[in-house]
Amino acid sequence: MKAVETQLRDRLAEEIRRLEAIEQRLRGAHSASFGEQAVEREGDQVDERLEETVIHEIEMIKAALDRIEAGNYKSCASCGKEIRAARLEALPYTTLCIACAQERSGKILTANRR
Repeated sequence: MKAVETQLRDRLAEEIRRLEAIEQRLRGAHSASFGEQAVEREGDQVDERLEETVIHEIEMIKAALDRIEAGNYKSCASCGKEIRAARLEALPYTTLCIACAQERSGKILTANRR
């Protein structure tokens, strides 16, 4: 479990650095030229979406670290069964076993078809 925790902490540090770089770009000065400003504004919109994604990733990593500390990292938040090691290796911050994840995504797909 220590290896997973170390991996998550490293990933957290990496994502925090990434977030800081995005925020720095967003705070940067814009050109005096209106044409260049338009291009920069488009870049800002991309950075804002990227910022949201990185913030979400950071929150998920922190939640996984909290679950490790609480001793329930390997437990599915929905059914309580153990999440398989291969799934945790692929998605270290997942909270659902594969069966519950498939069930949930099936419900989402069904709801979207209505």
